[in-house]
Amino acid sequence: MASILKEKRDLRKICKNLRETAFRLHGDRVAILMSQYFKDWLKEKNEVNTIAFYHPIGTEVDPLPLIQALEESSLRFCLPVVTGSERPLIFKEWFKDSELIISSYGVKIPVDGQLLMPDLIITPLLAFDRFGSRLGYGGGFYDRTIEALRSKKNILVLGLAFECQRTDTTIPAEPTDQMIDWVLTEKGFESFGS
Repeated sequence: MASILKEKRDLRKICKNLRETAFRLHGDRVAILMSQYFKDWLKEKNEVNTIAFYHPIGTEVDPLPLIQALEESSLRFCLPVVTGSERPLIFKEWFKDSELIISSYGVKIPVDGQLLMPDLIITPLLAFDRFGSRLGYGGGFYDRTIEALRSKKNILVLGLAFECQRTDTTIPAEPTDQMIDWVLTEKGFESFGS
């Protein structure tokens, strides 16, 4: 287990640097390009009524253009909220005029908002591999949340990444790690068949 944690720590450093470079060079353009891919892809996903996305921090791919591309739709949107260090995330409904505050974890969350259960979770990541393994920041928030939601209903999990975050090596997996179903990069969608 110690070797898995060290491998993940080392991979996080490498991928964080790659993501920072890609973000500086292409960040805004990539998010806008992805929004068109996303809008087209979502037309085939009739089971998706509620989408959870994240408010970007640092060099994360910005999902806001994806959400803005759907403003005329009847879909509902929500943002994740941390309620404890070992607990799954909850999701509060988001509107474009929602009042947001900075949480104790440094992310923007709605002040108010109905609690929703998403059908699609858009998640940030540091790396992904050809099997759909996602390397996050190490807190396990998304893994706990995805596992809890999957025990209750069918959900889709979509990772947003720059193509440079793809790793040819297999990301070492712990028993609690959850796979993503799809990834969206500037080259388009890839399904992992889960």
